[in-house]
Amino acid sequence: MPAEAENKIKSRRSLVIGAMLIAIVVLMTLVILGYSKYMLEEQSLKTDRGQRLAERYVYAKLFADRLRDGSEGFLVAKTEAEKVRAAKEIAEARLAGAEALGLFIEAESSASGQSRTEVSEAIMLAANTVIGGESPLAAIGESGAPLTDAEISFLTNVRDGAAVIADALNKFRSPSGEVGYRQMVSMGEWKPHALEASAKLRELASALNGQN
Repeated sequence: MPAEAENKIKSRRSLVIGAMLIAIVVLMTLVILGYSKYMLEEQSLKTDRGQRLAERYVYAKLFADRLRDGSEGFLVAKTEAEKVRAAKEIAEARLAGAEALGLFIEAESSASGQSRTEVSEAIMLAANTVIGGESPLAAIGESGAPLTDAEISFLTNVRDGAAVIADALNKFRSPSGEVGYRQMVSMGEWKPHALEASAKLRELASALNGQN
């Protein structure tokens, strides 16, 4: 083979190899960029979900605290102003309750493998028994008359039950910051305490149903 032809072949071969190397580098760069984007999106989603869980945990603690304090407030109220304060605390508990139940449902679903819909019924029924519109708690204090023995018994059970729920939730401190939010999702240290609080809510509802 003439030297000139051989040089042309080598030159073409070098160009092909060079083009292949460039293509490989470009492909690897695109893969790395794509993977980095995916990881950033996953991290962002995990951060958002963790923040939502952390916020719900705070609301769950508020639910238990206000339910306990409002019930106690009615039991010890001597003036109209004290009754109004107790009613306000119960109203705040009711508002925080939706987020608290969301947390309990998330924990129950994660632990049991059942859907949120499947585990929500028992939790919702328990909450309605304790603080729903048909609960005696909805009407206590409206008449202005002294508490009846039945109302005192009901409020005492709610106060004590709410205190137990609060104690369970206080075993975990809700995180702040992106790293803490992601750990809320990945580590799940909040779940045992939320499960305990959820179980105590159902126990309280059962006790109140037995009382009625």
